[in-house]
Amino acid sequence: MIRSSLVSLCACFLLAACGDNPSDKPGDNPSDSPVPRGATVPWDEYEAEAGVSSGGATLEQTTRGPWLEGTLSGEASGRKAVTLHGPTDAVAWTSRVKANSVLVRYSVPDQKEAHLDVYVNDVKVATLTVNSDFAWLYTGPNNTETHNAFPRQQVDELPQNPSTSDVNFGLRLPWNSAHHIYDEAHALLATDGRETIHPGDVVKIISPDASAELPVTIDFMDLELVPEPLSAPAGYVVVSEFTQAGVVRALQEAVDGGKPGIFLPPGDYVMSHVSPALPKVYVPAGLTVQGAGMWYTRFVPPPPQEVGYNYEFGFRLSGDNITFQDFAIFGTWRNRAARYNKDAADLGNWPWDSYDGIGRAFDRYMHNNAVFKRLWIERMIVGGWVEGGNNLLWQDCRFRNTLADGINLCNGTSNSRIVNCTARNTGDDAFAMWSAITWDKAPIGDTPWVHQPEGPNQGNIIERCTAGLIWRAAGFAVYGGHDNVIKDSVVYDTLRYPGITVDNEFAPQHEFSGLTTLQNMTVERCGGRMWWDDDDGAQGDETTRRKWGAVWLFAANPYSPAEPSSPIRFQGIRLKDIDIIDPVYYGVLVQTTQGQRIEDTEFDGVHIVMNQSGEFGMVANDSHKAPPSPFSGKIATTGSITLKNSSITGHRANSGNLFSKDPVSTETFLFKDGGGNIWTGDR
Repeated sequence: MIRSSLVSLCACFLLAACGDNPSDKPGDNPSDSPVPRGATVPWDEYEAEAGVSSGGATLEQTTRGPWLEGTLSGEASGRKAVTLHGPTDAVAWTSRVKANSVLVRYSVPDQKEAHLDVYVNDVKVATLTVNSDFAWLYTGPNNTETHNAFPRQQVDELPQNPSTSDVNFGLRLPWNSAHHIYDEAHALLATDGRETIHPGDVVKIISPDASAELPVTIDFMDLELVPEPLSAPAGYVVVSEFTQAGVVRALQEAVDGGKPGIFLPPGDYVMSHVSPALPKVYVPAGLTVQGAGMWYTRFVPPPPQEVGYNYEFGFRLSGDNITFQDFAIFGTWRNRAARYNKDAADLGNWPWDSYDGIGRAFDRYMHNNAVFKRLWIERMIVGGWVEGGNNLLWQDCRFRNTLADGINLCNGTSNSRIVNCTARNTGDDAFAMWSAITWDKAPIGDTPWVHQPEGPNQGNIIERCTAGLIWRAAGFAVYGGHDNVIKDSVVYDTLRYPGITVDNEFAPQHEFSGLTTLQNMTVERCGGRMWWDDDDGAQGDETTRRKWGAVWLFAANPYSPAEPSSPIRFQGIRLKDIDIIDPVYYGVLVQTTQGQRIEDTEFDGVHIVMNQSGEFGMVANDSHKAPPSPFSGKIATTGSITLKNSSITGHRANSGNLFSKDPVSTETFLFKDGGGNIWTGDR
């Protein structure tokens, strides 16, 4: 599959090769060097299917889409993996790099545990414990249940004879749709920065526990050379106790002593709450929280056997000019939103505990000039939920195995950047910008149910980032705002959603104004089957669900919740130099709801290649998400997109599947020919 630095060169060459003008080919203009796409990362990745399998190891693959959730190939990177069925089965690779750490993405059956032995040149160097503790979520047939996503143990607590109120809450048994079936395990082989794996060494993985009853699947391995731990900067307060109380005391000492920050030596800092009413650590203005490195300094909750899973902890900012860098946050979150509380139900009380809105490593108002560098955030609900703030920087961060967003710039965030970050296996958008209207200010006019907004997101940039293996939402998403940019990035292998979403469906939300630009991006094997069945009576029947595009434009709100007489505009969208490779179904899907239209939107250099998968290049159809009554029925997509210098090619492309519009959208939406395309005329 195309990944990291490889995508930079290959995608740009592909883009040039798709053009009609021979002078556009690489090398004809030496000054036009390709702009890299995706994050530059310190690890080297080895797909299991590219290794040498032995014994009875078998290849998991789906040769054509659709790739489905809950399947070992569907949720694997590149849609392929290798399964070990016995203790003599193995997969091995020849290392291309120097390294001293190993990470493996794996899947084991639910409620099982096994081990992976790692060998270098036939010498065992590590044993990884692999289990299902943070994988295998189950849902019912609709979006609410996909959002909630319970582990097996909580599904078993659901009422087996749901009442009418349960259905209204969005719960319909059986909850038998499994997904999020992969997790990761890692080991550091040397803590002094020396390499223990060299180019040419053979790295082999076996599972001594593998059997017919306990198959162990390997998706990929990452090798990384981790430098030695950082030392305390001069003048910093060194944290001397590996507890939340010790961190809080050190922050206060830094304030009292006029110190620049605190330093956290290597170790696991157990975030047992000083006060259960204040589970987060508030960092004073002007301080730096400095770790010894993301492989060495980790913030973790107390063990689950002491406090259970889903333990709330993390950081908030108390002012401007705060920096966090060089540490990791590992949570124990197993589900995102609602949990059925059997004890409460037995007492006749409301049986649902709500968890949505917590589980965020960093959240709330971010103030000005905050910096987040070299952070590893895993098994939380969200990595960073950014509310407001100006001139923020997130750089070289890793967001992995979260139950919702990797990072979301929200509620009036401005002039901020997310640079060279990666996100994989997230349960909502990996990287998002949402111009939500906040609910905690003074009421507006005659609409007391809507409160004063912070303002739209504006002037933000997401660049050189990579998102992959997203199991519920998009890799990159923009919801309203103006003059925001996503560029030079890669998204691959989304499971149940587009790779790129441009959308204004979440009221109350600021409209799109100015320009919203997505440029120089690769979207590979993205899209999937829609999860909702609002009016089709399908009860979650996969064969009747509608389909996403790899890129989705959705103009959804016909009015402003804050000012009902003012329409929310969907305009100023610019997609330039976008390569859409093997969309699961459609390359681009365009939809609107009643009273809404797409205006002033242009695609320039959008190239769709359908070889391994893909049914249509570009589609405009009924959204299947009509606004509340009195709107109902089929909703025509309305407006237009101007296309320039674009193409739809590949073995699966033909004159009949370049474009598609359903009957209600035929006269209301237009794909305009702006010139330079491989087709001629409006569609």
